[in-house]
Amino acid sequence: MTRIHCNMCSLSTNHDVLYNKTFEEFDEESGLAWANEYELLQCRGCAHTSLRHTCTDDQNQVEVVIYPPQVARRKPPWLTKLPSDLRGVLDETYQALHHDSRRLAVMGARTLVDMVMLRTVGDRGDFATKLHALYVDGYIGSRGRDILNTALDAGSAAAHRGYRPDAEALKAVMDIVESLLESVFHLEGVARRLKKDIPPRPPRVRVKKASRPQATKQGHRAPERE
Repeated sequence: MTRIHCNMCSLSTNHDVLYNKTFEEFDEESGLAWANEYELLQCRGCAHTSLRHTCTDDQNQVEVVIYPPQVARRKPPWLTKLPSDLRGVLDETYQALHHDSRRLAVMGARTLVDMVMLRTVGDRGDFATKLHALYVDGYIGSRGRDILNTALDAGSAAAHRGYRPDAEALKAVMDIVESLLESVFHLEGVARRLKKDIPPRPPRVRVKKASRPQATKQGHRAPERE
């Protein structure tokens, strides 16, 4: 048994070793030797299988590669609704996440926000101006503006000041950016279709109120006329 990250369970789980094969290689030109170990692993939780390749050289340096690669964040189901250029940048951002290239990932997130702003409000100057235009045009609220500004600042810090976010901060940035993409390119269309399918409300029927019997000055009910 061994413990590795499971892409299906999205966490580290126990795996059974279904198959193991080890062989050594030697390069006569360089005089280098190394050992290759291949293991077929199966998650005890969901039965998902993966292949782990462990390469150990003669200096005891170890390199481990797992197929398919570890998925740090699952792609959203609405990904196909994005324009092709945005989808391409988002795919590359996910690849950076999977390889734990956090600076590249947060820079990719910043690029995505910039591309969304160019598509929705046009080129209106710097980031702050375009972000304000997003707010004025109704794409985001006041809280969303502040949150997106934080994500943009993280991307700028990674690009120009060597900032490397921790896992929690990077997750927050991706949550913010995915929320923007979903609201602009997916939920708006969903809302339009839903509005079209909802049956209209029936017209209100006014009910005429029955007149009350008149009261005398003493507060007694007036006698009914025959």
